[in-house]
Amino acid sequence: MIKIKNLKKYFPLRGGFFNKKYGDVKAVENVSFEIPEGEILGLVGESGSGKTTLGRSIIRLIEPTEGEVLYNNQNIINLSDKEMRKLRNEFQIIFQDPFASLDPRKKIFDIIAQGLKIHTKMNKKEIHDKVLTIIKDVGLQEEQLYRYPHEFSGGQRQRIGIARALVLNPKFIIADEPVSALDVTIQAQILKLILELKEKYSLTILFISHDLSVINQIADRVMVMYLGHMVEIASTKKLFSNPRHPYTRSLIETAPQIFRKDKKKIILKGDIPSPMNPPSGCVFRTRCPNPSHDCKHGNIEMGLIEVSRGHWVDQCCVNCN
Repeated sequence: MIKIKNLKKYFPLRGGFFNKKYGDVKAVENVSFEIPEGEILGLVGESGSGKTTLGRSIIRLIEPTEGEVLYNNQNIINLSDKEMRKLRNEFQIIFQDPFASLDPRKKIFDIIAQGLKIHTKMNKKEIHDKVLTIIKDVGLQEEQLYRYPHEFSGGQRQRIGIARALVLNPKFIIADEPVSALDVTIQAQILKLILELKEKYSLTILFISHDLSVINQIADRVMVMYLGHMVEIASTKKLFSNPRHPYTRSLIETAPQIFRKDKKKIILKGDIPSPMNPPSGCVFRTRCPNPSHDCKHGNIEMGLIEVSRGHWVDQCCVNCN
């Protein structure tokens, strides 16, 4: 359904008296991957790795700098605003902060119905019936439609955000850290709800999270991102049982719910470098526990190789231990 080819997103840096450009923030760099129809692809990485920027670039909430985004073999990057608007009902996003993403001046019914009023020709009764159906699907009651966002808990607000995303019957959804702001018990409820709705509405989902325990529960495949680059892609089972990139191993071993206490953990030192001035060659070399001579001198370019069927790892780090 979704095929990404060499996607880049740079944010220009400007300054001085004439506001001249003096550099770029390289948020996403040459990313390529596919999401088959009906799959949940997990995207994981530290804060600042470019996960949210990638997600929003795919559906053109922010415009990519270069590359292709093929949706059912149609490159949506080349579409005009008018043509893109016709496709908007097929792409939706669930935001990280459910309160900030809801208009505090509008009642829940108006928030959910807004997309139907813009993208469909439904009459008032049809809109009411559709909103009523979707609100029940996410576990809320009809009388709650006429309240304001501040009257709900965090979990309820996220259910409202999910209802707003689903009301247009989209085919592809980006879930951008949808449970990170919620309590653990509420997280489990929302994850269960997403899985149920995925089956009911035949959804394809890009699920973004920094929490590997969440990714392990919900994703069919996992994609690991570091400083704008893809460093490893594999099925969830393969990635957690046999991570090949040292960054992936560190993420798994230092996750409290996952690591084994009898095993020596790889704990990375330092912080993720600035995307304004990324390291040359392998971008992970400044934090790699065992960098090679070529990595240190920037003689290797980033790129994935297939180490086993469906398991892709950055070619520079595949043999790092």
